Amino acid sequence: MTTRIYDDRVDLDSNDIKEFWAKRALSATGLKTVLLGDDKGAQAERNRKECSILEEALSGLKSLRILDIGCGIGRWVENLGDKIETYTGIDFTAEYVRIANGKYADRKDVNFYEMSVCDMSEEILSKDYNLVICTGVLTYINDNELPKIFEKIRELSPEYVYIQESISLMDGRLTLDKFESKELKSNYSAIYRTQAEYEQYFKDFDIIKTDLLLDDEIGGRKETNARYWIGRTK
Repeated sequence: MTTRIYDDRVDLDSNDIKEFWAKRALSATGLKTVLLGDDKGAQAERNRKECSILEEALSGLKSLRILDIGCGIGRWVENLGDKIETYTGIDFTAEYVRIANGKYADRKDVNFYEMSVCDMSEEILSKDYNLVICTGVLTYINDNELPKIFEKIRELSPEYVYIQESISLMDGRLTLDKFESKELKSNYSAIYRTQAEYEQYFKDFDIIKTDLLLDDEIGGRKETNARYWIGRTK
């Protein structure tokens, strides 16, 4: 079976993806569990770099009301710290939500929920956010669901959005379908879309900053990288 697919559009098995992250949540701790790779130093540097980029862009905001889509263990609570007025994190991996709720049990302004981005509840959608964060999620979402997610983000009308996603650096997309990864020691599935494929969904946002996130030392590759976009709602 071909597990490395160039250009063609294929759907991923969402159950396989959920199983991958459930196993990862049980087998690793800290940043290692939510940022892929084996080098702890690289993971810490990547997190530090992301935090610096976002803090600079949000310097004009005195407080943050955050919706964190794909929150994992809640690293953005730690990253943004005292600027948080309210924080809502959602993740489809129950173990991440359990870990995060335990870690931040003493913070009444912080809440985590087990929930897929494709099925956000009215309770989540009805809150007022000035920042929506979505990092490392969309690469696991099939094409038919992607427009719905951006539509929900637009409906929330946050002042800022921060989206960070693994992308293809080639002319077309790369899809890994149950790819046997020696690095991850597991079968792995993901869709590496091109920058242009994502940016067709950004017409309702003014993108104020975008760039590649990774260099060779923190996970950049020949065919793929991670790109971030910081936007303001029009």
